[in-house]
Amino acid sequence: MRGMASCLMGWMMLAGSPSSAEPRGEVDRVREELLPLAVVTCPVGAFQTTYTPPLRDTPQDVRIQGAGGFSNCYTLLGEDVRSTSSAADFVKRGASCSDLLEIVPVTNQLTWNTGEVSTFRLTQVAVRADGPLFVLVQTGTVLSGKFEGATVVMNVTFTSTDLDACRSPEGLPGMSATQTLVLTRGL
Repeated sequence: MRGMASCLMGWMMLAGSPSSAEPRGEVDRVREELLPLAVVTCPVGAFQTTYTPPLRDTPQDVRIQGAGGFSNCYTLLGEDVRSTSSAADFVKRGASCSDLLEIVPVTNQLTWNTGEVSTFRLTQVAVRADGPLFVLVQTGTVLSGKFEGATVVMNVTFTSTDLDACRSPEGLPGMSATQTLVLTRGL
C-alpha cells in the first residue's frame, strides 16, 4: 500500500510541477488522465434509521426511513469533495430482524457537497454482532454519477443496538451508527 501511495504521490508531483520545457497543454492532459484514479476517503460519518412498525423476528411490512452522511472527506487525486448526504424512505415487504444478519444487496445514493450524485450497488455483510456492538461492511462499486466505476467500501458500526429487542413486544424501533467510506480506482 505504501508503494502505491508513493507511486501516486510521484505522479501527482510530476503532474503538478511542469518544467519550463513542457508545454502547458501536456500538463493539463496528464492531469486529465490521472483524474480517473480518484481516491476518496470519508473518515467521519453518521447514519440513523427508524422502523415503523418496529422490526421483530416475525416478518411484516415495515416502513424504513434513514438519513446519514459523511464529513471530513478528502481526495488524493481528482475533484475536491468534502461531505455527502443521503436519505431513504421506503416500505419493505416481509421485513424482519433476521434481514440485518443476512448477506444482502444494497443500493445507495449519496449527494456530494458539489451537488453531484453517486449511485452505489453494494453487498452488505454483518461481520460482528456482540451484545450492543453490530458491525456491517458494505462493498461494491459506483454504478453511476460522480466517481463511476470506483470500488466502494463502507464500514457501519452500531454501538448501542439491542438485537434482543427483536424478540420483545416493543420490537427494534431504529438504530444509529457511525460509518466510514473509501472509494478507490485501480491503475
